[in-house]
Amino acid sequence: MFLRNCWYVAAEAREVGRAPLGRLLLGEPVVLYRRQDGTPVALEDRCCHRRAPLHRGEVVGDALQCGYHGFTFGADGACIKVPGQAHPPRGARVRSYPLVERHRYVWIWMGDPARADPALVPDFHTNDDPAWAAASARMPVKANYLLLVENLLDLSHVGFVHKGTIGSDDSGAELELEHGRGFVRLTRSSQDIETPPHNRKQGFGPRSDQTKIMTFLPAGHITIDITTTERAAAEPRHRMHIFLINSITPETERSSHYFWTSTRDFAVDDPNVTEFFQRETTRAFNEDIAVLEAQQSCIELDPAAPTVNVPGDAAGVTARRLVARLIEAETARAVAE
Repeated sequence: MFLRNCWYVAAEAREVGRAPLGRLLLGEPVVLYRRQDGTPVALEDRCCHRRAPLHRGEVVGDALQCGYHGFTFGADGACIKVPGQAHPPRGARVRSYPLVERHRYVWIWMGDPARADPALVPDFHTNDDPAWAAASARMPVKANYLLLVENLLDLSHVGFVHKGTIGSDDSGAELELEHGRGFVRLTRSSQDIETPPHNRKQGFGPRSDQTKIMTFLPAGHITIDITTTERAAAEPRHRMHIFLINSITPETERSSHYFWTSTRDFAVDDPNVTEFFQRETTRAFNEDIAVLEAQQSCIELDPAAPTVNVPGDAAGVTARRLVARLIEAETARAVAE
């Protein structure tokens, strides 16, 4: 079961063009394309005639034509043309979804269209702010989206999973947890740790201080604000500030679309630095994916197998509980209506 009345990332903006793009979101087939003026459109990816996937068709003007029998649908989902007939059948239509294009993402609202408030789109402005540079990708993950949420909120794993990339043993980090009606935030402060390998590659000395602030917004958005400062007697000391944007959109209960962006406020015009972050972040997240997919497979062997929690799990557990409460409230409201 998924939270539906919230914004999810359907695609990176660069993925959506005039050619139909099919994507499974929250277990629903969706097709995305752009009108002639560039406005993105999202429709149910299932023709109401014989249920053929519409992404196998083609965009004609601002409409989408099914590649099976030629039924053509407007951007609002209404069937506007059927070959060989003067008028489409009454009521012939597919579902259309509210979209917002912002911060280099195309956001989709999978719930009640009347509640789709663009003001609720998360503020990921560093992804398109000229004062910041960005490296990004979409990665498919064969794991439940909440496993990714837990992974990104509990960074104690970096010293084990990411030893050769971004990891360093910070098991002595100080943790500070905050949470409210619509967020969970964990600050992880580490002093005098071994400098992570990717920082060493950029000239840092052997020891550093590091602060990571992870903020979760339902249903699957986590930002990680990371400041790493070299511990050195001489000045100036190396200091690096990056802001990671992570959006996980469920594909099914057992698979997810992972959209990530690594943004930085230094060397913004240096393509070599961007390429470095693209390469190193991809390497690190592939390490995560290998663990997460193995974890999902293990869970499926016995979903009821017992687990234990430790203090480092607090943010992930709190995020799960927040999502569960929101889903419960959403379900109760739907029943009441």
